[in-house]
Amino acid sequence: MRAYVFHGPGEAAWEETADPVLSDSTDAIVRVDAVTVCGTDLHILKGDVPEVRPGTVLGHEAVGEVVETGRDVRSVRPGDRVLISCISACGRCRYCREAMYGQCRGGGGWVLGHLIDGTQAEYVRVPHADFSVHPLPANVTDQDAVLLADIFPTGYEVGVLN
Repeated sequence: MRAYVFHGPGEAAWEETADPVLSDSTDAIVRVDAVTVCGTDLHILKGDVPEVRPGTVLGHEAVGEVVETGRDVRSVRPGDRVLISCISACGRCRYCREAMYGQCRGGGGWVLGHLIDGTQAEYVRVPHADFSVHPLPANVTDQDAVLLADIFPTGYEVGVLN
């Protein structure tokens, strides 16, 4: 598959990479249909996020279609059109139970395009699918829905709530 791969500050390229595979029973594989570039991606490219390792596929906001799920995924199935949240949530830890998903201590938080391969690719593995992908109604376009993955929630949190 094609993916946008980070190689270090100022170095990234579209290249062929291996398709993602399920690594946990709660994962989903999603074919990416729409993706955006976040200011955070630009910070990574600038070198401001040193924990992003060279070889990581960038991106953490997308819309797509579920193509495969782990045996424990209950909320979506192959063929479902979904929004991929910029924040993955285990759904079990104290922070997730308090709806503070960005603080997830169960392997979630901001992981896509940061600690694991992200959404700027043809396919992405999404951990904790039951809490990290959300089915979309048919009447919402990909272009509108992708704004709900990070841009609008961040604007609301930073601009309205804070």
